[in-house]
Amino acid sequence: MRTPNVNCIVCDKPLYRRPFEIEKARYFACKEHREIAKRMFAPTDKQLKSLELGREKGTNHLQGIPKSDSSNRKRSIAHKIFWKNNPEKLADRGKKIRGENHYKWNGGISNINRSIRQLDEMRKWQKQVKKRDKHCMVCGNKNELESHHINSVSNIMSNHNITNRDEARQCDELWNIDNGITLCRKCHYEIEGRNYDSN
Repeated sequence: MRTPNVNCIVCDKPLYRRPFEIEKARYFACKEHREIAKRMFAPTDKQLKSLELGREKGTNHLQGIPKSDSSNRKRSIAHKIFWKNNPEKLADRGKKIRGENHYKWNGGISNINRSIRQLDEMRKWQKQVKKRDKHCMVCGNKNELESHHINSVSNIMSNHNITNRDEARQCDELWNIDNGITLCRKCHYEIEGRNYDSN
């Protein structure tokens, strides 16, 4: 016979439970008092809401329940590590939601230049350029910083005959940070010949 390691919450009778059960359970009860214990430890409103959401087809049982900042940070770090260690899975995942497979696909009517600027590679490039320069390279301003291609995206597309996003991803010149410079929004507008409105 196994050595008892917990007690019934109602009658204090010694019981044995496996270690993994002890970690998960909120209470322990013998067979005779199980129903009483269930009434004593009824599910909380939060648990009932989770159960209700979980029963709905296609919903996440945690949907709508606020998560703590520490939990969000841990999840974010875990996701970054996983995708960094599994680049082939990341590529496969991307293929499933690109082009005709995307739920907003409308026959390929997006402007290719604008489409390239929405790539994750573009966001990473912009971040690296700003991190390197730290301020506007024209006026020294540290507010409203933007990354600017010295040799423009349209010129690079024309020189390399880029016609789709996959070709853009493989073009090293597009993502070369030496072809980038950090500007404040005002200077960026002036260089590109656009009217800047501070309001």
